[in-house]
Amino acid sequence: AESSSSGFMSSSTGAGGAAPSILYVHSNTTLYEADPSEMPLALSTLGDFECIGGSGQSTSMTDIAVNADGEVWAISTTRVYRLDLSGGTVACAEIIELNNPQGISFYGMTFAPKGVLHPTEEVLIAGNSAGELWSVDAGGNLAQRGTLGVVPANDGQGHTYDNAGKPWELSGDIAFFENNGSPIGFATVRDCPNPPSSNGCNEIDTLIELDVPALATATTQSVLKSVRGQIVRASDCNDTEPGYGSVYGIGAWLGTVYGFSRRDCNGYAIAIDNVDGSIAASVADLLGPPPRAALAVLR
Repeated sequence: AESSSSGFMSSSTGAGGAAPSILYVHSNTTLYEADPSEMPLALSTLGDFECIGGSGQSTSMTDIAVNADGEVWAISTTRVYRLDLSGGTVACAEIIELNNPQGISFYGMTFAPKGVLHPTEEVLIAGNSAGELWSVDAGGNLAQRGTLGVVPANDGQGHTYDNAGKPWELSGDIAFFENNGSPIGFATVRDCPNPPSSNGCNEIDTLIELDVPALATATTQSVLKSVRGQIVRASDCNDTEPGYGSVYGIGAWLGTVYGFSRRDCNGYAIAIDNVDGSIAASVADLLGPPPRAALAVLR
C-alpha cells in the first residue's frame, strides 16, 4: 500500500439488500459513487473530502470502509473519519485522532463483524504496509491484533516465492465478511526482499485468508489462516495479463470476490477465485490512466 492508494467500498441499501448497492470510490482527495452492476463503471462525483488538505490536516485519504449500517468511514495515515454524505458534500461528521506514538501509517481498513472483538458492535481494523493489523477504538486507541504471517516457499498452486521466510507486506487491502455468523477475512499481500520496504517486491500479489476470530486476542503473532494463491490468470480466462499486483482493494459482491489492480498506469476490476487466487474472469478497464481507485465490495 502506498500513500497514493485509494479505496472502493459498496453499501447495500434496502431490506435484504433488495435495492441496488452503491460502490464508493475515492482518490486521495475526492469521493465518487458507482453502480456495481455496470461494467465499465460510470463514476459520479460526490465531492472532495472537506477535512483533507487544509492547514493541520492530512494530505490524503488512504482507504475507506462501510459498516453494516451503511456508514462510510475513511482513514488517513493519522486519523479516522466518519463521513457525512448529505447535502451534496463529503463532510467529516466525526474525526478521531489516533493515539499513535509509534507513528504507524495505515493504508488499509475494514470492519470486524459484530461478535469478533465486541459482542454487539463492529470494530475498525486497520493495516499498515509492514503487515500488521491493529484495532481502533472510539477514542483512537490502537491495539495490535496480529500480523499477516510469513511468505512460504510456494503458494500451493505451483508458484514459488523468491522471498520465502520474510514477513508478508500488505499490498493493498483487507476485507472481513460476516459470512452468516462464520466470519471470513482476506488480504492482498506481496513478498518483498526487505519488508516493509517496497523496493524489489514481487509484481504479482497473493490472496491470503485471515483467521478473523483470532483477532479477538491482542497479539503480535500471525493470524494468517491460509495462502490461497498468487493472483494470476486462470487457464479459462481470456485476459491477456499473466498476473496482477497492487491490488489496492478486495471484497465480495453477490458471492464473487473482486479486486482492483493498479498496474502499468491502468486500473482493472478482476474477479478472483478465492480457492486458488486465480483470475476467474476477464478484466474490465475501470478508469483508464491514471487509475485512482481501489476496489472492495461489501457484504
